[in-house]
Amino acid sequence: KLRVGAQVASAESQSRYFTFQSAVLTSAFDVKRAYYQLYVLAEQIRVDRETLQLLSDLEASARAQNEVGKVTLQDVLRAQIEQDSLSAEIANLEDSRSALMAQFKAALGLSGNDPDPPMPGRFESTSLDLSGDQVFQSALEQNTQLKAMAADLRAAEAAIALAKRTRLPDFSLGVMADTKMNPTMYRPLGTVSLPIWRDKIAAQIAEAQANKRSAEARLSDAQIALAADVAARTYLYREATRNLELLEKQLLPKSQKSLEVARAGYLSQQIDFFNLIDAERTWLS
Repeated sequence: KLRVGAQVASAESQSRYFTFQSAVLTSAFDVKRAYYQLYVLAEQIRVDRETLQLLSDLEASARAQNEVGKVTLQDVLRAQIEQDSLSAEIANLEDSRSALMAQFKAALGLSGNDPDPPMPGRFESTSLDLSGDQVFQSALEQNTQLKAMAADLRAAEAAIALAKRTRLPDFSLGVMADTKMNPTMYRPLGTVSLPIWRDKIAAQIAEAQANKRSAEARLSDAQIALAADVAARTYLYREATRNLELLEKQLLPKSQKSLEVARAGYLSQQIDFFNLIDAERTWLS
């Protein structure tokens, strides 16, 4: 019984250890998520500032055309409206940085009074050169929550063996010594505990078996949920990879060329300012 009880305690200890590891990974994920959000915010501000400079150039072109009487003042006002809207958006984005920095500091365990931690100068992303099956297999082997549930299952199995052994009697042997006597008197001691409460023992076994079935169900449900989650996320990753390749190799070069053609057409009065703005928005989007 002592050996089986030790197996139960060991499995429960492993479950708590994997729960601790899961908390560590969650903390690391919170740090990475806050870092990525700050990076995306910085990139969005950078792009908006470049866009603001582009709109300033478009306003200068509209002013030049207006001064020679080729277009009306409406084109200049339209460019100024676009700049004002974008300036307000940049201000809002810069204002939101303090909230994201607070989340980043909290994930690092820093208080609000601590100075802001330095941000990396360049974004580094881990490449995922793995198939969906490889990712799922790796998740099954390394997922700490699944390991904790598997440890709970082992503890439940050991608890069944321990409950079944309560049907056996317990024996204990010892020696009592009376040191006040001269010479010291020694007396042997032995006890026997008989398992006479059969209904109680049967209930303990049934409870242990129910706990095992519950642990098996939780583990199976978690594995199924993990498989569905990995499949969904690997699809999103493949979709994002394809979209990024399409954007970098086809859409951006064509949009930039379209914007250059539109600017040349506007200066030669072949297109109006609204078409020029649409070309600029297409390139930025």
